Amino acid sequence: MVKTRLAVADARRGAADDRVARMSPVSRGRKSKRSNKRAKPCRSNPPEKVSAYRGPSVAPGSAAATLNRLLGPPERPSWFDESIKRVLDNARVVMSASGPRELDQLTAELLGAELHRAVHRERQGMWFGWWFAGLVEAETDRIEEAAGKSSAEPLLWLLHGLAAMAPPSLRSKLMAPNRAITRSRELPPWLSEVPRLAATGEVCRMRDAYGTRSAVIAGFRYPDSGDRSVFLFDIDASGFVNLADAGVFDDAEQAATAWRTHVGDSAAHAPLKPVEDADDLMCVAHCNHGEEHLIRGNESRRLMDNWFRAQRRFDDLAEALRERGMPLPAVESLYHDVDATVMIEQFTAWFTDTHTTKPDPDAVDTLAGEWMEGALPETWYAASPRRVEFQLELIGDWTPDDPVTVAVKALMPDWVRWLGERAGLPEHLRVSAIEATRTA
Repeated sequence: MVKTRLAVADARRGAADDRVARMSPVSRGRKSKRSNKRAKPCRSNPPEKVSAYRGPSVAPGSAAATLNRLLGPPERPSWFDESIKRVLDNARVVMSASGPRELDQLTAELLGAELHRAVHRERQGMWFGWWFAGLVEAETDRIEEAAGKSSAEPLLWLLHGLAAMAPPSLRSKLMAPNRAITRSRELPPWLSEVPRLAATGEVCRMRDAYGTRSAVIAGFRYPDSGDRSVFLFDIDASGFVNLADAGVFDDAEQAATAWRTHVGDSAAHAPLKPVEDADDLMCVAHCNHGEEHLIRGNESRRLMDNWFRAQRRFDDLAEALRERGMPLPAVESLYHDVDATVMIEQFTAWFTDTHTTKPDPDAVDTLAGEWMEGALPETWYAASPRRVEFQLELIGDWTPDDPVTVAVKALMPDWVRWLGERAGLPEHLRVSAIEATRTA
């Protein structure tokens, strides 16, 4: 059975160092080379499971379980009830849909409005999986209460939209108890297609000139009508590997054009290529989407519209690829066994040739290790403005007057210049990345 996003999260936890759950993803400071090195950045995951009744449960022995024992389980966030009520009260908006794709989109926007409001107003209690489970419970309760009444119809439409985004356990909870009610009403026959959207296994990828931003474009199809579409996963690997944007498009070329426009200059000439090797989808396997503790507070409305839809699409794509005999790469820690020797030697040679003097070896060793740890191997030699900003955020948590901290900051412009030249970046892109070392 294909790994779900929950199983992937569990794999990440097993591979990573033991770290306290939900701490700030920032480094701990550095005192000296190697022997007393700072702790690695935190990438702990949210609890694996959600329950509509008891709140989020956690894996026994995990850091989150330890916190629960010490502090007690988290309280149900205060914004849940009012938000869930708004969704159900506005369920009628989905009835303007004329087909599966429209219902899917309207449902995504209905949920996204609430998540976006929570991110920008609440700024705490971002337990979106728990919220979704509560919405499912409230939805099914309302349908049962409205049985035989006209008020049940918009809820039944919404039920199919929610089922299209729910994980398998909640999908069965949505559909199974209400089949008799659904059959008893005159509903469009295409409604039953909405939750059965499936990935075709066709997937393309694009990368921007910097090499830290990727568009993964996967094909999807409704089984009865044969209606095809593609889903765009815009993955940013400048720091933690996160979903930056997402959306549904008619075909790959339309999605590619939209992505180039959204990303800007660095993506203007990015070619669209079919994926023939699963290793090219390492960014998908490591994408942290769904991990609420990595929310920064500036997420776009479109990203929040696709919060649940993208998680379902990730799972469907993984299953389709497995069936094709091309499963996603195994998720392994990006912090273990990182050997920076080659990178250190290459930069030292470049610096010596450029400046006719050798760089501070402690600074080079530290910078190379920081740059590579937690990053996808394909981005080790990639330097984008956002990548520079992220690295300086980490370095900003080091002891500020430590000689190594000072030396690393001083070395950063040369480091970025070297990477830009090595990658053959156009001058204006190199300048933007170097400028980020001074303005971040």
